Amino acid sequence: MNIKKSGITLGKAMISAIPYVGGTIASIWNELESMQVERKLQRFSELIENLQSDFEQIKGKVNEDFVTAQDCLDIFEKMSKFVVNERIKEKRNLYKNVYLHSMTAKTVDFDSVERNFRLIEQLNSLELLLLRIFDNPSKYDENIGNAYQNHYRDKNGNTIYHYQQNYYMLEEIMLMLPRGIKKENVLESMLFLSQNRNLESGIEQKQLLTNGNPIDIFENALTAKGKTFVKLLKNI
Repeated sequence: MNIKKSGITLGKAMISAIPYVGGTIASIWNELESMQVERKLQRFSELIENLQSDFEQIKGKVNEDFVTAQDCLDIFEKMSKFVVNERIKEKRNLYKNVYLHSMTAKTVDFDSVERNFRLIEQLNSLELLLLRIFDNPSKYDENIGNAYQNHYRDKNGNTIYHYQQNYYMLEEIMLMLPRGIKKENVLESMLFLSQNRNLESGIEQKQLLTNGNPIDIFENALTAKGKTFVKLLKNI
């Protein structure tokens, strides 16, 4: 791909899609071009291309107070710089998602957008994975092949066994994670997410006594703030 030609083409499309960001796009592109770092030009080009595609889905929902504010330029610039400096593709996509969701929010809060950008920057791959698990444990379990088959009930939902068993959060979360991840790293990541008020305090010590499905131990682990943050991370 001719990155320079692609960037100019995408920039023109972006200018028509969002008011007042055209000059910022050109400025960022020129800065990156002067640095002669192709991987960063590539990341920025991909960002513009993805934004152009996603705007088609939300253009009727965009909050005009957001895109017409001067702070919109600063936020776009900060988001772009986070993206071009991020080596992990998943996180580059998350910055874009937060920006798009913020554009369609009823309330304009640029400080909140910046806080979410900074939090994404701090998160590692394990912490992002934990957020996905706690957001929808059953769906994640289904995606990995049902690690939590309920042995206490038959296929019709009737109870087979009546005795209860105690389950511990750290032990159970390890069953959800890829092999090779150390328990101490999981604990550290859970504590970090709790400190940022995305997971409930003390969640790593949670126990569940049940004769039902042990996957229930993961329910209500996310705080209200955590649920909002995870929602912002999802694709439009």
